[in-house]
Amino acid sequence: MNHKISRFESISELQELVDKQIKELDKKIDVQSKFIGDKIREGEKNNVEELSDLKEKLNPDKSKNTKDKDKKSKNKPGNDKKSKNSKQNKKSKKGQSEDWINYENLHLYNGVGTRGELELYFKSLEEMKEKSERLTNTKASLEQLIKSGIKKELSGVGFEQQDGPYELAFIKTDSKREKFSFKSILTTGCE
Repeated sequence: MNHKISRFESISELQELVDKQIKELDKKIDVQSKFIGDKIREGEKNNVEELSDLKEKLNPDKSKNTKDKDKKSKNKPGNDKKSKNSKQNKKSKKGQSEDWINYENLHLYNGVGTRGELELYFKSLEEMKEKSERLTNTKASLEQLIKSGIKKELSGVGFEQQDGPYELAFIKTDSKREKFSFKSILTTGCE
């Protein structure tokens, strides 16, 4: 069965499933974040220029200050020449820099080094964070659904969409649930 399709016997079982997915995803996010940090520190030792753009993405406040300094220095006389060594990373529609090349059904990084690798890790990290946020919203919606009075015993099928809401379809099960019955012996005294 598809890993995005989940079958559940009760709403609480679905809640547990979603909660488990959130916890697993948060662990992966944490591990990958630490790995990215280690790669950046390792790259700082080896090649400062290669990772300067990624540092700007991580620290947007600092990058604004450096951009303001660059603009001021460009406006000073004698700085009219453009540097041949400076690269501009224009973004395409997909959010990739110019350093990426389309080759048939592949998207290849034009170069060898840490930067292309880190861009892929950042992209993966963003997708995991978005998925975690969607699952958290799904969990909150399930809690709200229960508060509104839906039966917890309903079974069904759930479909986790790539970019949309979690879809649910409730189904009838073949197993009949036993009705509540109370058996007791009543004794009364004689007069």
